[in-house]
Amino acid sequence: MNALFPAIRLAGFVTKPWREKRRCRAVPDIRRIWVHKPDHLGDYLLARAALTMLQTAWPSATLTVACHPAAQPLVELDGRMAFAWASPFLGGHGSILAYRKEVLAFAPDLLVNLRHDWRDMLLCTTLGAPRVVSYDHRGASSLATHIGAPPDEQRYETDNHTALLRETLDLPLAAAPPMPLTAALTATAQQAWENVTGNGPRIALHAAARTPAKTWPAAHWRELIVLLRDRLDARLLLLGGAADREFNRSLIVGHDFMLDAAGKFSLAESAALIAQADLLVGVDSGPAHLASAVGTPLVTIMSGTNVAARWTADPSHALVQPVSCAPCRRERCPEPGHPCLSGLRPGNVWETIERVLPR
Repeated sequence: MNALFPAIRLAGFVTKPWREKRRCRAVPDIRRIWVHKPDHLGDYLLARAALTMLQTAWPSATLTVACHPAAQPLVELDGRMAFAWASPFLGGHGSILAYRKEVLAFAPDLLVNLRHDWRDMLLCTTLGAPRVVSYDHRGASSLATHIGAPPDEQRYETDNHTALLRETLDLPLAAAPPMPLTAALTATAQQAWENVTGNGPRIALHAAARTPAKTWPAAHWRELIVLLRDRLDARLLLLGGAADREFNRSLIVGHDFMLDAAGKFSLAESAALIAQADLLVGVDSGPAHLASAVGTPLVTIMSGTNVAARWTADPSHALVQPVSCAPCRRERCPEPGHPCLSGLRPGNVWETIERVLPR
């Protein structure tokens, strides 16, 4: 792989005169925009502000977001066109040739790559777009026309994306609007919450992360559930997909006051459920970013997998246990006892909830 970067840089040098003709910070006449972001649910939500900037700059342009299939419902809920692609670079089974055919048929005037991976960078420069915006990594974006600095690990990922567009296209900042929710979605969520017992605040819990290394111990969750019920008489609803039912079931044993909504609601309905909550308490996963998108206060239990400053939806109310092995970027924790999460005690989470929860 290391030998490939000099070859890409050489190709970039050869094509430099052609690319410089296309490189203009005030890009005119953009009619079709393709955004390459085939990441998971939370990653699309982190990109919403950048997408808003593009649509504000070119309101009459057709914009398509290439996203992970799981994120497609949210892209469409935002009123945007989506192309679901299970990227092989992320372990999916999507075909690169079929993807390239789709992009060529769309014929974008501008292609924006929001993935910081050398394979995505190289792929996006072969998709036929006359103008390509991309982060760089060791010269892997040498064939792009608008090349930005790599993401800053100490900056929120939403801000990394907006900084890329400001640096390469000189676009003004624009905040993402709240996730739009229909009256039908709101009514469904309201009815679900009415079936949860208790007289206290509505608290949504998201306990099981897609990545095992991000999942807080079940014993800690059970202790926190008792605290929330005893001290707040909280109405508690467990979120998740069908794959999370087994883990959720281990939490609700003996707690018949809780509602396990895992796998029972669509992604859009889950967004409405979170919007109806007074608070979301969850691990570092999509629902935490969904809470941010619908304006619900949240407390995030962060593992040492990633840098919290870059990935947490609310840095001021994220719990982080400093460990020497972070950030490990592992799917599973190799350390005995999973210290980055086992060290975060239910009492720590409760203290943060007391500060965040609206009175």
